[in-house]
Amino acid sequence: MASFRPIPIQLVEHFLLGHAGLGELQRFTQDGGIVADVWLSFAQNLGQPRVILFTPVDGIPAIEAATAVHNALSRYREYRPTEDDPLRSKIGANRKWTNVSPLDSFVTATVYFDELIRVILPMTHWWASKNLEMLRDERQAAAGLRFNLESYISDRLGRARATPRPAPQIVREFLEGSRSSNTKVREATSIVALIGLFAAAGSDARILPEPGPSLHLDKEGPAAWSARHAERIAREAVRELRRSISPTLLPPKIAISANPHATGSAVVQRIFLDRETHLAETEALCTVKADAANRVFDISCRSMTWAIVDSGIAAAHPAFDEYQKGPDGIERRMPGRRRIRATFDLTLIHRIRNLDLTVDDEMARDIIIEDIINDLRRLPGRRDSNFEQGARENLLLIAAQLKRRLLPDWALIEPLIRVLEDDGAGLSSDHGTHVAGILAADWREPGVPGLLEGAEQIVLRGICPDISLYDLRVMHPTNVKNTEFAIIAALEFVRHLNGRAAGPPLIHGVNISLSIPHEVRNYGCGATPVCVACDDLVQSGVVVVAAAGNRGWNERELGFGNFVFCSITDPGNAQRVITVGATHRTKPHTYGVSYFSSRGPTGDGRAKPDLVAPGEKIRGPVRGGADDELDGTSMAAPFVSGAAAMIMARNRELMRNPQRIKEILCASATDLGRERYFQGSGLVDVLRALQSI
Repeated sequence: MASFRPIPIQLVEHFLLGHAGLGELQRFTQDGGIVADVWLSFAQNLGQPRVILFTPVDGIPAIEAATAVHNALSRYREYRPTEDDPLRSKIGANRKWTNVSPLDSFVTATVYFDELIRVILPMTHWWASKNLEMLRDERQAAAGLRFNLESYISDRLGRARATPRPAPQIVREFLEGSRSSNTKVREATSIVALIGLFAAAGSDARILPEPGPSLHLDKEGPAAWSARHAERIAREAVRELRRSISPTLLPPKIAISANPHATGSAVVQRIFLDRETHLAETEALCTVKADAANRVFDISCRSMTWAIVDSGIAAAHPAFDEYQKGPDGIERRMPGRRRIRATFDLTLIHRIRNLDLTVDDEMARDIIIEDIINDLRRLPGRRDSNFEQGARENLLLIAAQLKRRLLPDWALIEPLIRVLEDDGAGLSSDHGTHVAGILAADWREPGVPGLLEGAEQIVLRGICPDISLYDLRVMHPTNVKNTEFAIIAALEFVRHLNGRAAGPPLIHGVNISLSIPHEVRNYGCGATPVCVACDDLVQSGVVVVAAAGNRGWNERELGFGNFVFCSITDPGNAQRVITVGATHRTKPHTYGVSYFSSRGPTGDGRAKPDLVAPGEKIRGPVRGGADDELDGTSMAAPFVSGAAAMIMARNRELMRNPQRIKEILCASATDLGRERYFQGSGLVDVLRALQSI
């Protein structure tokens, strides 16, 4: 694969925000169907494929949009590049599988840059609304549009020309008769010029400045550089967009009739980067008054179940043993019984729900299925003895459903992602075990000889020591680039589990101690894919608790470090979730909010975090049957999850009413006397919350 020189970040931002001409006013919002982080990611290396997420046009099911994109990509990859097509010939010669995988509302795909521009972008609502398909028209009238667009890009980039190039007669006739179409195309100039920049860089990297350590322009400003290369960029842009693509690449006719707002064959609304996910890393029980609440109300959370969306739980740890009272009133350990009711690994969900399974060649499909089964077997944890045979049958059924443009049935996926008891040795981190322990640990060791039979020494106890857990793993043990698609899939899976429950919900709440930094130019705050998925889950009646993030302090600021406002990370930016910051485990009034805890408000001005809880030096279980102290808002979130579980256990009528539970917790919190955007409503107070109902 050919190597490409990185495109300086300043150049991409210069084009992206429309500040593309000398003396022009800078814009702060972007146009186009592709968000900024996708462009910036490809700018680092044009030759590397990227994993994207996209949303379908309103009214079009995700499976229909996914099928259209998969078919178009598959046909495009059969296209043989010509000598005048450097992007196609130099990038990814061996492209086999598209990895298009749909969920209920989002679709992921792995694409190269030329596929993004030539296949997926023309399937967007933005492309259709700007009439850009006319650029590919071979009729003479379209030449006028191309001529005008090239001239407009060159002029806007600041080319030096004494007199404008005269337009041919047919072009003048076109411009006089098609002012409406011409105006729409001109509105797309910023993005079209950016495509020209990438195309020019892909065909001849020598036009780019030498790469520096920060990929910025050092000797020449972006406006001056753009003016110097204006005609080359304009020519490459129009050439790229008018490139003749085989008619077989046109997306199949899908349920456009069901959507009166769809334009032409548009199926894609917006394209995002599938962002990387990061981990957001018993004295504290007294701090939140959970111990007092238990003494006053004697609450058991045995009927409650919480999902831990994280790196995975070491289920064999003694902290998760199950105890039951005997006829004599003494609690005894139940041999072989754990309170981890089920473990599901969703780190390969994009492989399981993959449209590559619909390939017509049976031998090729069998190879894909065997690869998936082998990868699933390599994940931590023990599998059922009949796993391979059942997995093969289910993957064939999933392939049949995808071929009929049906979303795969979670009942078929469930056996593929289920993991039997796991000691946690193969997990990527202790993080998930530690988070689960803060919420649910009940670690006891045999008592002192000679004391009452059954008496045991409590080593570690969580806020809800008898609650049940679901372990939903979204952090791959070896792939460091874990993405938000797995988190979204986990949230949809919770909705599936609750949807099939005949009575009360199977899972009452979800804890997400994970962090995805919010890039303000790419998304409306709280409107990112993972935030939308969280709000949808809350709307279905499930409490969702999220860590605020650990970006409240910037060590790069002036060499000494500084506090950072508006640093809440996703999914903490979601409006309906309970977002939790961190405070000291024993002296919250003295020390206030932890220096690392992300601070509000959100980027769109909403008050966050909602609450704070202990997040410094919190002791919890880790792999290997041990315990350790960890810090972070990740450790604070499960305290609030426990508080919410205790409220529902005491007041069962509040089940399926997560907004009311959030209101109770916020209204009863203890004011630490700090700024609202630091502490939220204050320190969670379990006792006062229960007394207020």
